[in-house]
Amino acid sequence: MKKILLFLTVFIFMGTTFAWAHDKKILIINSYHKGFQWSDDVLHGIENVFYNHPEITMNILYMDSKRINSKEYYAKLRELYKLQLKNQKHDLIVAVDKFAYDFLIEYYHELFTDEPILFTGLEQFDVKEIHAKGLDDRIYRVMEKRAIGDTIPLMAKMIPQLKKITIINDASANGDDSEPFIREAMQEFHDRLEIEYIRESTLEELEKRFSTPNKEEAIFYIRFYNDRYGNLYKNNQIANMIQKSALPVFITDTLFIGKGAFGGKLVPVQKLGMATGEMILDVLDEKIHPLHVKTFDEYWYQFDLQKIKQFDIYPNPTVPEFELINAPETFFDRHRKLIDAVFLISPFLVFLILGLFHNIYMRIRSEKELRAVELQKNKHQQFIIQQSKLAEIGEVFSSIAHQWKNPLVEIATIAQDHFYSSTEQSEEQNNQFVHDIMVQVHYMTDTINSFQAFIMPSTTKTVFNINDAIETMLKIINHTIKYNYIDVTVDISHATNLSIRGYKNEFMQTLLNIVNNAKDQIIEQREAKKLKRGMISIVIYNHAQNVIIEICDNAGGIKEEKLSHLFDAYFTTKKQGHGIGLYMSKLIIEDKMGGKITASNKNDGACFSITLGNVT
Repeated sequence: MKKILLFLTVFIFMGTTFAWAHDKKILIINSYHKGFQWSDDVLHGIENVFYNHPEITMNILYMDSKRINSKEYYAKLRELYKLQLKNQKHDLIVAVDKFAYDFLIEYYHELFTDEPILFTGLEQFDVKEIHAKGLDDRIYRVMEKRAIGDTIPLMAKMIPQLKKITIINDASANGDDSEPFIREAMQEFHDRLEIEYIRESTLEELEKRFSTPNKEEAIFYIRFYNDRYGNLYKNNQIANMIQKSALPVFITDTLFIGKGAFGGKLVPVQKLGMATGEMILDVLDEKIHPLHVKTFDEYWYQFDLQKIKQFDIYPNPTVPEFELINAPETFFDRHRKLIDAVFLISPFLVFLILGLFHNIYMRIRSEKELRAVELQKNKHQQFIIQQSKLAEIGEVFSSIAHQWKNPLVEIATIAQDHFYSSTEQSEEQNNQFVHDIMVQVHYMTDTINSFQAFIMPSTTKTVFNINDAIETMLKIINHTIKYNYIDVTVDISHATNLSIRGYKNEFMQTLLNIVNNAKDQIIEQREAKKLKRGMISIVIYNHAQNVIIEICDNAGGIKEEKLSHLFDAYFTTKKQGHGIGLYMSKLIIEDKMGGKITASNKNDGACFSITLGNVT
C-alpha cells in the first residue's frame, strides 16, 4: 500500500512539473482602452494564433493613453502595476504600440526582472535608448510599415488632374512616429503637387473644410484621434467625418475601409496581430535571438465601390490586383440555389453555364456596376469587349435555341418513324435512321461550339483569314438575318490578300456590332413601310498593302449631325441602346489592331469602312 501511495505521489509531482515546464504566461500591455479598434484588431489577430496553443495564458493590461496622457498619470500607473504584478512571473511581456513601448522602456527595471519584451505596432524606434536602459539582451520588435511613400504616387496616378493633397495626422506620439515618413514623401512630390499638412484641428473644422467638391484635390488620412484641445474622438465620429467628405479620402490601414474612406494600399491590422502572435511563439520557443526585428510590410489594395462611383475614380490599370468593398450582390449569389438545382438536372447545361460564367462572369463580377467609370477613366479594353459581348449574348443565345428547334423536331420524327415501323426492317434501313439522327446531333454540336468559340476572349494576336472570320460571324446570326428578310452578300476582289494579324474574336465582335446595327435599322425601316427587303453588302479588297472591309446597308443612313459622335462612349441612336458597341469597335480596330474605322452615308444607307494592315 505504501509503495502505491509513493508511486502516485511521484506521478502527480512529475505531471505537475511537466505542466509547469510547458505552460506559458504572456502579459500584454495595451497602449489604449478596450474598444479602441486598432489595438482590438491587433489583439484579435494574436488570439487567432493562440487558438491552437492552450498552454499559453494571456493577461492584458489597458493603459488608456488616448484619453489620459500625462507624466502624473504614468507615475500613478507605475505604482498600480507594481501592486498588480508583485510576485508574478511572466515568460514574455508584449507592448502594443508607442505609449506602452515608452512606458516599458522607462519603468522596466521597476516592474520586471529579466522577462523578454516584444514591441509591436511601432513605425520606428531608438536603438540608443534601448542600449542606455540595458535592454539589448531581451528586446524583440514587430515594426508596422505604412505605405505612406507609395500612397501619394498612387493618388497621382489614379487622379490625373490632381493638383493638391491634404495630409491629416494628429499631434500625438503616434503622429510623431509617422512624421519622418510623411515629410520624406512630401519632399519627393513638393515640385509636382501642392501638399498641405494638418496636425492640429477639430473634426468640425475638417468637415467644413472638405465639404465642397473639387476634382483636383484629395485627402490622405493618416490618423486624427486627438484634436488641438486634447479631445479624443471615437472611431464612429472619425468615420462620420470621412463619410461626409466631398473629396476622396485615401487611408493607410483597414480601420476605415467600408466606412467612408475611398481606399488605398492598406496595412491589414488583424494580420499585423497575427504576425505578432507568430513571433511570440518563436520567442517562447527560442527560435530567434534578442534584437530581432520583423518589419510587417504586407498590404491589401482595397477600394470602396460606392466611393469609386461617387468620385468617378477607378484603380485600373494603376493597381493590378485589388478588392472591392461594398460591392452589390451579384445575380449568381442571389440565385445560387436555383443554379445549383439546374446543374443537377442537366450535365450538359452544367458544362454550358460553367463555360459561360468562367469566361464572362468572373471578368465582370463587380465591374458591371463600374462600366461607366472604367470607360471614362482608363479605357480598360478587355472589360469593354466583354460588356459588349454580354449585350449580344441574349440575341445569340436565342439564335442557338432557334436553330436547335428544327434538329430536335427532326430527331423526334426520325425516332418515332423507327419506333412505329415494322420490326422486319433491314439493317440498312436501321443504319440510315442512325445516320440521320447523328447528322442532326452534329449540327447541334457545331452550333454550340461556334457559340463557345465566339465568347472566348482572345489573349494574343494571331494571323487569321478575314473571310473565315466573316463567315463564322454570319453563321452565328444566320437565322436572325434570314427571318428578318435581309440579304447579305460578301464580295471579295480577285487576288485579295485576306491575312491579317490581330485578335480574331474581337474582330468578329466588331463586325457583329456593325451588322446588328444595320439589321436593327432595316427592321425599323420595314416596320415604318419605308423598305420591303433589307440588303447588307460586305466588300473586301486590297489598297496600298492594306485590306479594306466595307459594310453597307440600304436602311436610310445616319443623320449627318450624329455621324461625328457615332464612336463616342454612351452615344446611341437606339431607344434601348447601351452606347458602347461602336465605341468598343473603334477601340478594337484602332487601339488594339492599329487600323482605322470610319462611317459615312452612301447611296441609300450607312457604310462603315475598316482599314487594316496586311501580313506580308
